Amino acid sequence: MRITLSIPDDVARRFQAAIPPRQRSRRVTRLLEQARAKHNDSLAAACRAANRDKPLEREIWEWQAFEDGVEE
Repeated sequence: MRITLSIPDDVARRFQAAIPPRQRSRRVTRLLEQARAKHNDSLAAACRAANRDKPLEREIWEWQAFEDGVEE
């Protein structure tokens, strides 16, 4: 798949100077995958922290146990 990105000229020039033409797509792909993995790791860490939060767990339980008689 081909996509078009807009990046600042100075960043594009440095990228072109540093990465040979036939390696650019591969490098961008690897950098995007690394960023995605880091983001996913951060989300997983936040989830684990929330799961260890006992006051939050109690509050969630209270909300889930709440019945206001409203039909969905």
